[in-house]
Amino acid sequence: MTPSNQSTTTRRRFLQFAGSTTIGMLAGCNQEHHSTPPSSETQSTSTTHTPTSRTTTQQKTTTTTEPTSTSSLRTDFNSRKKFRAPGTAFDNFENASDWVGKQNSVTIDDSTSFVGSQSLKLSTDSYQGVIAERQLDSPLNIENHDLSFAFRSTTPMDVAFLVYLYDPNGNWVVLELRNVTYRTPDVGWFRTCPGVFNVSESPPDLTRIEQMQLEITSANQDGTQANIDDIRLHPKPEKGFVILSWDDGNQNYYDKAAPINDRFGFPAVITMPVRPDKADEPYFMSVKELQERQSTGDDVVVHGSTNAPFAELSRSELDALLRRNKQWMLDNGLGGADFIVYPGNNYDKTALDVISKYCYMGGMNQSGNVNTTGVYGFDPLVLPRTIGHDLKISKQAVSLAAAHRQCTILNFHHFDSKDTMGVHEYKKLLAHIDRTAGIEVITFSDLWAMRQKKA
Repeated sequence: MTPSNQSTTTRRRFLQFAGSTTIGMLAGCNQEHHSTPPSSETQSTSTTHTPTSRTTTQQKTTTTTEPTSTSSLRTDFNSRKKFRAPGTAFDNFENASDWVGKQNSVTIDDSTSFVGSQSLKLSTDSYQGVIAERQLDSPLNIENHDLSFAFRSTTPMDVAFLVYLYDPNGNWVVLELRNVTYRTPDVGWFRTCPGVFNVSESPPDLTRIEQMQLEITSANQDGTQANIDDIRLHPKPEKGFVILSWDDGNQNYYDKAAPINDRFGFPAVITMPVRPDKADEPYFMSVKELQERQSTGDDVVVHGSTNAPFAELSRSELDALLRRNKQWMLDNGLGGADFIVYPGNNYDKTALDVISKYCYMGGMNQSGNVNTTGVYGFDPLVLPRTIGHDLKISKQAVSLAAAHRQCTILNFHHFDSKDTMGVHEYKKLLAHIDRTAGIEVITFSDLWAMRQKKA
């Protein structure tokens, strides 16, 4: 593909992206009125997993167990502020002449910036995308580096952000943030380190990148706009990573998915139930079962409910919800209490500010297609993930993460959900991970340790 015919292909791919968004709309966590088993579903009472070297005594909502969480209720620092500018600076958009518009409106905006006095603004009043281009003064070697960008959009619901990198022969690699949010609120500035989405038929020479194109695509008929600032470079890790992320603390995970994970020796990230008191109901994992999964290597992290969308709660309401949920985690010795998954991909700028008081890392920016991230350059509270509804897409995400030494977070709910592949497909996915060279299954704890190391 060459720059001249790129936009047609991009538009065609974005129509596929829009369809994936529809799938993503189904991927929010269970509504509380669905928190009892469907009539056709029977809860297993015979399946047991033996805890490893631990004695657990279950109470109604509080349990004494070892090891206990070392977290405190409030964070020691705001991770978004402390790690807002990792890596090495590459372009802060202070030189307006470096960038030219190739499609629709590309301007320098001195009214908002992430660093310095201005940012690059891309806008359109139609479906058509926006493209900004820069010819590099000297070839850029990104064979062992990822790129991150400060990003902000006042229309985040239907936005995808693409970065095309071209070598001297017109071969390309495209990095992509597939989706920001399924909701309309402004999420403010955040850093994204978009992973590889695709490469040209002839792979590019990543040691000689000569041209960079930034593109915004939208499914919004009224158009969209976004600001870009502070491009930074980050060293790649030695291998790629995958996180198996299971939401809602469903009993289905414990009975059906966890034994498969254990068979392969893979940990997972699982959330607490949608409310602490749901741990007493049959459809959700009990405190004892959550602790047991923690003892096998799973991270158990904070969550919420789609009946209380983070972006729609007042600051005080969200503060109270997070305080309650994290305290419940701490009381029950659940060590992932510093990490969080937002229900329904729903958050805004205010929510991120409140969340930072209780958690260091989480998200997600969620997509039905491949949606990966660099390991060292993402905003700690705005991670991306891929909905695990399709085996082919999930396998592709794993393969790309391995090939480009990035991270893919694959999201699941339960095997009876439309947004989660079936049991047999899940087994095939884990087998694919197991035989893929250069990939490791990790947890949020592992990713957070790496993110801090290179910040």
